[in-house]
Amino acid sequence: MPHYNRSTVEGRATRRRWAMTPEQFWGVWRLISYEFRLADGILIRPMGQGVRGLLMYDRAGYMMLQVMDPERPLFQSGDWLKGTPDEIQSAWEGAFSYYGTFELDARRQMIIHHIQGAAFPNWIGSARELFFEFADARLTLMTLPMPLAGEQAVGYLTWERVEYVK
Repeated sequence: MPHYNRSTVEGRATRRRWAMTPEQFWGVWRLISYEFRLADGILIRPMGQGVRGLLMYDRAGYMMLQVMDPERPLFQSGDWLKGTPDEIQSAWEGAFSYYGTFELDARRQMIIHHIQGAAFPNWIGSARELFFEFADARLTLMTLPMPLAGEQAVGYLTWERVEYVK
């Protein structure tokens, strides 16, 4: 996957304009890959290769995103309020989630998540602007450059549409 800074990500979105509607996002999406690229091109997978997650968009304009490392260690106490400092740190660093509403900016080829609640409290009340691309039954969301481990990075989250179970 090539590296993008903000101007190349925005340029890519501008070149690939087509008619987009919110309906194309509706449904459930399973995370296929989650990675970041640093400015020098180094690839970081903060939750490893086995990362899991779900993304949901509904017709009422709500969305929910959850990403986690399934290899996080269990709390030995079995009590989610009684973890050791190491268990708590692993649990915190190995998962993130948020929910809210979404809007589509087809002109800029962006989807905007208006965050109402989040595991990371700094995001509550914010808007996360994400570039998007559809390819086959997959959706890739690309972040604007953001801080990651003290450096600027662009995140790439690739999702695959989940068929409904009846």
